[in-house]
Amino acid sequence: MKKAIILGGGVTGCVSARELGKKGYQVTLIEKNSYLGGGCHTFFMGGHPYTEGPRFLTVTDEKIFDYIDEIVPLRRFALYEDTYIEQDRAFYSYPMHWDDIQVMPDFAKIKSELENRPENIRSDNFEDGWINAVGPTLYGKYVKNYTEKMWKVKSNRELDGYEWSVKGFTIQHGERNVTDLGTDKHAHPFEKEGFNHFFEACVVDADVRLNTEVKHVDLEQKKVYLGDEEITGDIMISTLPLEELMENTYGSLRYIGRDFYPIVLPIEHLFKDGHHFLYYPNGEKHTRIVEYKNLTMHEAPDTLIVVEVPSMNGKLYPCEMMTEERKKADLYKRALPNNVFSIGRLGTYQYTGIAQCIEQVWDLVKGL
Repeated sequence: MKKAIILGGGVTGCVSARELGKKGYQVTLIEKNSYLGGGCHTFFMGGHPYTEGPRFLTVTDEKIFDYIDEIVPLRRFALYEDTYIEQDRAFYSYPMHWDDIQVMPDFAKIKSELENRPENIRSDNFEDGWINAVGPTLYGKYVKNYTEKMWKVKSNRELDGYEWSVKGFTIQHGERNVTDLGTDKHAHPFEKEGFNHFFEACVVDADVRLNTEVKHVDLEQKKVYLGDEEITGDIMISTLPLEELMENTYGSLRYIGRDFYPIVLPIEHLFKDGHHFLYYPNGEKHTRIVEYKNLTMHEAPDTLIVVEVPSMNGKLYPCEMMTEERKKADLYKRALPNNVFSIGRLGTYQYTGIAQCIEQVWDLVKGL
């Protein structure tokens, strides 16, 4: 029986264990934390389930939905997001909505900027791309401060590896929910434990080592050193940050983390009915507040919110929009030896979600 070593027990690692098991591999999965699922693991506070950052499924391929739904039944929902614009002293929908724009105090200026946008909105940096798309006033209200806080940059022009794209429409008309912007669908498990049971089911036939630190990796020999123990495989799948896997051969890569502050409040609901996120693109330190019971459908007389503050703690968001960082990541990926694969958000240095991670596993295993 062929042996496979999987480094990391997040979404990508757990799904890899399941798919390799189907192909007859003897799988050993190594995870440094005491739990599976990585950032998608559900925790509890005061009986309220939450994750560190809202984790739901966004898919365009129904096969992804079915793949999870057969293990952990999923509930579809329409995603509603709002943003607080301090200079207007108002809460508006996000993405930007035409009905909100028309009642803004500086609507005449915004309208003029929209009418005089360039035909070609493409740009080689984030700031100019957005200004070309919506004009400087809307960019300043909704995007500028938020993105500079999110990526911890002095100017969004530093995001120079940016290929301009629009998630749906820059300015929305009609329905205000994010689901209706395109073909994406949003879904969350019915279970209060979220995706936790999905992760457990994926690794049921694997040798899972939780609370285990990898001391050294010999990529050529596909060997992992765990203190006094050595494990060798025929193939190795890593979901670790590329520079950690390869011991900083080409230098460190830049990531942005998050500090999460869960707070239970003595009120049944805080947000508008059915609304999930509240963005803050102003001068405050936090970028987002999430009311989790609107995602999980947890019932309680009180509610839990999580305040998110960008930080350098953790490696949640690869800075792939910075050209030099992406080039450095490519050096790591090109240096991987045969039968060593690096996938997932950290393993590819790409801002991927649950669906994309599962697709990466399917593609990899199909080619073995």
